[in-house]
Amino acid sequence: MDTVKIRNFRKALRRFDRLNEILNTSCCSGITMAQCHVLLEIEEFAEITTNQLVENLKLDKSTLSRTIDKLVNGGLVGRKISKQDRRFTFLFLTEKGKLKCDEINETNDKTYQLIFKTISTEDPDDIVLHFKILVEALNNFIQYSDQNNKCC
Repeated sequence: MDTVKIRNFRKALRRFDRLNEILNTSCCSGITMAQCHVLLEIEEFAEITTNQLVENLKLDKSTLSRTIDKLVNGGLVGRKISKQDRRFTFLFLTEKGKLKCDEINETNDKTYQLIFKTISTEDPDDIVLHFKILVEALNNFIQYSDQNNKCC
């Protein structure tokens, strides 16, 4: 891909990041975006360790630990020590956490249904497929690259 196309893509991606942040602020039902992401990740797996969350969300352990503490203190997440290996603690959603996830999911589902209705393309599923491909490529690049610098 030539430089002009890459720069146009990067410009669109920066704009997407800004707009998505604005959208997520209103769609996270009164919690931070980081807390929202942690809740939804726990919801997906039912029970998950902090180390698994670090890997899945690409957050540093100290940031994630503070986020989890706030969710536990807010009654949205619980902790359970593994019966097989006491070194591991599993995180799970409390009933309050499940209700918060339901609220977040319903709000976001309605919002994105409206957004996808405005897209004039023959198959909106293509957008989802290509976006997943891009996310996987970014994940692989970050996971297997020695590159530690930030890109804009």
